[in-house]
Amino acid sequence: MTAIRVEAVTKTYRKNKALESVTFEIHKGAVAALVGENGAGKSTLLHILAGLVRPDSGVAEVSISAPIQDWKWLSRIGFVDQDASLQAGMTLSRYSMMGKDLNALWNEKLLLDRCDQLKIPIDRAIKQLSGGQRHSAAVLLALAKEPEVMLLDEPLASLDPISRRTLLGILLSHGYDKSMTILLSSHLVSDLERSCDHLVLLSRGSLVMSKPTDEILGTHYWIINSDKNLELIRQMCDAETDYMIELDSQILLSTANHEVVNLLGAKPAGLEEIVIARMSGSPVFTSQAQSER
Repeated sequence: MTAIRVEAVTKTYRKNKALESVTFEIHKGAVAALVGENGAGKSTLLHILAGLVRPDSGVAEVSISAPIQDWKWLSRIGFVDQDASLQAGMTLSRYSMMGKDLNALWNEKLLLDRCDQLKIPIDRAIKQLSGGQRHSAAVLLALAKEPEVMLLDEPLASLDPISRRTLLGILLSHGYDKSMTILLSSHLVSDLERSCDHLVLLSRGSLVMSKPTDEILGTHYWIINSDKNLELIRQMCDAETDYMIELDSQILLSTANHEVVNLLGAKPAGLEEIVIARMSGSPVFTSQAQSER
């Protein structure tokens, strides 16, 4: 079952195209990482999925519905923006009282228990909390709604390593228990490699890749950039489905052909390495690469 569907979504601000014909799907219960350089369109996409921004064209659906500012729909979606927008004078205990009235479901015990775990005081004004505590509090408030889908814009950026791991663990365990779909943007790809099962990569407003992480990791390899290796790639790889990125002395090769991988003595690439390579270099079809050298 599809939890998030984006089809040919385009959004332009004045002359700046934030998103251009972006298409992908995320299945129910998946934990998906949304990555890309600054200005890639991640926040715009999350705001569209949260119903806060309308696309110029294309279709966006969350929980089999177009995003709308409707009470019933909003109660099924958890959204935390990059600024963790909370009222400065409010306390978490006051927010919890409001949450009971504004949502179809409200898990106060989860909120209180997890605030205690993260050492976030619930009776202290939001403005008196640290930046990391505010971001954690915003995520826990969204989680207390028992949403079907969580949309998170850089929720881990301001957290120290211990709090980051703890909050991510809370999200993942609760998401697993409730079959909740999570889409979170982050620059901390190394943290997500062990926890996310889907990767959505944007660059300059366009979709670069949307695949399960195990499929990505199982098909990307580092090899030495040499004429001999390039000739072998040209002979054995499928130019329609495989690609490579030349990066100085190394080549990042994407292929499901394990025979050529073994012959080349290739080494598996990590998710962060793959993301950086895809953002910094352009894939070249292997049949073209040989003729261009």
